[in-house]
Amino acid sequence: MKKLLETDKKIVELMKRYEDIDMEDTQTWSNQAVFFTRQLWNMLVLARVITIGAYNRNESRGAHYKPEFPERNDEEWLKTTMASFQGAFEKPQFTYDDVDVSLIPPRKRDYTSKSKGGKK
Repeated sequence: MKKLLETDKKIVELMKRYEDIDMEDTQTWSNQAVFFTRQLWNMLVLARVITIGAYNRNESRGAHYKPEFPERNDEEWLKTTMASFQGAFEKPQFTYDDVDVSLIPPRKRDYTSKSKGGKK
């Protein structure tokens, strides 16, 4: 979990460096540098949401694995994570909505067994 906090700290550092970006491309049409630079900010914001969201979840689910919590925890974390921001460098505020499992109940996924019928 310490690595997630270190990752968040690095993302904030990159966000602060982003403020100093200077655009040398002065094209008025199809200025791709501006487009890519704007997308970089969006990626940094999303990286923060993913990192802090993973830190908050005390479970392992799908591609999200925490050695401290190796099992899935449906009772507390079968939820949709939503994030909002108050300021550019503030930590995102998280809210959680329960997942509707009335049509498809959750089931345990086992990624350890070899698939049947595949090439060996």
